[in-house]
Amino acid sequence: MGKSKFFTLLILCLLINKTSFSQIIFKELPKYEFNSSDSLFFDISPTRSVITLNGTWKVYAADDEDKNKVTIQVPSYFKGNGELIFEKSFPIDERTLINNKIRIYFLGLNYSADISVNKSILYRHTGGEYPFYIDIPKDIINTKKNNLLSIKLNYKLDSENTIPLKQRFLLPQNFGGMLRDVFIHLEPNISISESYINYSFNNGRARVSFNTKISNKDFRKNVDSTEENVYTLKATFYNPEIESYSEHNLASFSIPINKEKDVNASIDINAFGWTPQVPSTYVVNLELWKKDILVDRSKKALSFLSLTTSNDEFRLNGNSFQLSGVTYAAQVKDNGPLLTYEQMDRDIKLIKETGFNSVRFIGNLPHPYLLRLCEKYGLLAFIELPIYSAPEDLTDEQNFKDRTKNYLSSFLKFYKNYSAVAAIGLGGGYLSNSQLHLNYLSEFGSFIKKHSHFLTYASFASLSNVNIDNIDLVGLELFNKNIKDYQEDFTKLEEFFGKNRIFISASTYTVSGGSSNGYSNPYSYEAQAKYFKDLIEYADSSSIPGYFINSMFDYRGDYASLTAGFNTENVYTIGIVNEERNAGSRLSYKVISAKLHNTEDITIPVGSKRDNAPMIFIVFGIFLAILLGVLVNSGRKFREDSSRALLRPYNFYADVRDQRIMSGYHTTLLAIVVSAISALLISNLLFYLKEKPSFERILLSFGSPNLIKYISYLAWNPVQSLFYLTIVTLVVLIIITIIVKIGSLFVRNRVFISSSYYIVIWAMLPLVLLIPLGIILFRVLTAEAANMYILIGLILFTLWIIYRLLKGIYVIYDVNASSVYFYASLLLFLFVGGLLFYYQINNDLFDYLSLAFKQYNIFS
Repeated sequence: MGKSKFFTLLILCLLINKTSFSQIIFKELPKYEFNSSDSLFFDISPTRSVITLNGTWKVYAADDEDKNKVTIQVPSYFKGNGELIFEKSFPIDERTLINNKIRIYFLGLNYSADISVNKSILYRHTGGEYPFYIDIPKDIINTKKNNLLSIKLNYKLDSENTIPLKQRFLLPQNFGGMLRDVFIHLEPNISISESYINYSFNNGRARVSFNTKISNKDFRKNVDSTEENVYTLKATFYNPEIESYSEHNLASFSIPINKEKDVNASIDINAFGWTPQVPSTYVVNLELWKKDILVDRSKKALSFLSLTTSNDEFRLNGNSFQLSGVTYAAQVKDNGPLLTYEQMDRDIKLIKETGFNSVRFIGNLPHPYLLRLCEKYGLLAFIELPIYSAPEDLTDEQNFKDRTKNYLSSFLKFYKNYSAVAAIGLGGGYLSNSQLHLNYLSEFGSFIKKHSHFLTYASFASLSNVNIDNIDLVGLELFNKNIKDYQEDFTKLEEFFGKNRIFISASTYTVSGGSSNGYSNPYSYEAQAKYFKDLIEYADSSSIPGYFINSMFDYRGDYASLTAGFNTENVYTIGIVNEERNAGSRLSYKVISAKLHNTEDITIPVGSKRDNAPMIFIVFGIFLAILLGVLVNSGRKFREDSSRALLRPYNFYADVRDQRIMSGYHTTLLAIVVSAISALLISNLLFYLKEKPSFERILLSFGSPNLIKYISYLAWNPVQSLFYLTIVTLVVLIIITIIVKIGSLFVRNRVFISSSYYIVIWAMLPLVLLIPLGIILFRVLTAEAANMYILIGLILFTLWIIYRLLKGIYVIYDVNASSVYFYASLLLFLFVGGLLFYYQINNDLFDYLSLAFKQYNIFS
């Protein structure tokens, strides 16, 4: 690379605020501000404070012996796989160290990490975005010089060893890096080190249980005095809306130095229940007193809500309740998961203003501040493990179960203290007729129930009448399928599971056709609006427990999509609001908001159905027919050769072997024609399959972003598809010619490269018979009348061409046909088998293919 090009690239990198790192590219969030003003969220009190570790960090590759460090900002993320070391220096003065315990919080990093301070490894994060904290021993902290926080972070998603898994259908992008805030939380030496609040609520009365751990790390006194070592734990409840205040003594106790004390206590209070209409939230201060001296105060938000399933309905605080929800992928245009606190507030507020009463966080774990906002604005939060479409055999492997258990333990430890959380999910894409899936769900549904008070749910790609143990709520995924078309099936499922258990966990309608003149055109914004209107009307009339529309906003994925329409940024246009958050820009938003607020309906035009068949297929096919006609009439020689090659191929190949006069000009023109015909047929098939979710799931099974990207591009761009596929087919024919020539080196008969070329091209001659089919193939396929027969016919036609090619090879080689058939089959097996073996080893291809085929029928 020349110097001018290098400096140009460097300037561009600086301008777009990205730091390049070999194949890894960092993205930072400009002007990000740490929201320490929210004392309730960060648990800041007179005895507690925080020190941000955001800002400038140094990072270098773990295998870089020279430690060539670059500067990045945290929070940030990077694209690409790699093992990196992040470093941050921070000071701690002597007084702070003497008077406080040092606890470092990570609100989200991805994926696995070894965390050390001053070269002492303190914690191994096994993987995942869930928040966590670590306590720093005082003896490794320096007060006379800066301390070094080092994080050795490894990011590479895998098809069986990570959560989430590598293959994810229409799910948001996943990134590596220090995605969220990192900060030091200073707590007094004698403090409330852990606290969990459970409650039961009924008719304005709440029984609140406190499970706390008090620790004494104050080593400044050498002798304990029992009289001086008595502490009192108090709890105060404050409701800022009605300015109510109450104080309760929970327990009195003594705690020796360097010991911990578990304090469990329960109290009964009068309380207002939380509802989406009136999200009443209490500020709970847990206070540790020593006589009249405040030793420690921990602040928490607490809302009293009880979501239960009984009498064929949901009940919230004892009252009948229906979920009107939407899914939410916490990402924003260009900046991915790097949302500011203001952007998080804007998104949750917009969801509430639309009229929804619940939100299901999909794809990635939510920033804990989003749960705080749900509680504030009145939204029930459904949060879940990011496990989607896990292969059946994988869910039966002990390693994966152990990984799930570890992940779930850390997940619950942090999130179970947020009152807005209504239910914990185990992901989606499951099959109810798979015993392996059911066993997996039952095991970890039981685990959630054992370690928390939440309802459990799972989302299914297909449902059948089977018992699903330890899963309270059974979710059904709808994809471009109107619930009214399956009303009878859904009613039967309700009768089996009970209306209080089954809900629509994700109702998705992709918009790949853009705007049209009405909903009669599928995959248009108007059709999406009609689709969700029908869903809401069905829910209101049938009184199903609830539904989640998928999704609130468009978002970007790791894989290009076929069903959602191709674009270079992998934007999934399934949201009722676009990436820019322009709420009024889409008809779906207006229709849904009107229905949820029970205001005047928004008119959705019916329109007239437009013809989606690309004219280019007809024009291109006619052009090929004309070109073939010109070629046929160019001379008697071509007509004779064509007749003999088609009807008496053995004699024709014998002439080629014997070096009879053949026209290289005609053969080359024929090569172009048959390549173009092949391109026309494949383009027709891709254009038809582009909106078939089963086809996309099959491609996704390979776990290759580039594979699905190229196929999606070709499927959605028929003009470019015809051009590129013609070129690719020509190249393939040349490669086959070379292979045939190389094979001739192992036989006695001398074979010229020209003979190999003629054999390969003229073997493809029957393709010219398919020009008429190429012109109308898309229309025939969309009629859905004889697709299976067409597919079988094309397969048989392909086998015929292969047979013709092999016949030509054994004729010019002058060997037994069986030898050619054997070695050709062996070569094909090695090539195809090698590819499949590669994808199986790296991405568990066959496991995901098996699941994709079973997910095809949503009501199997």
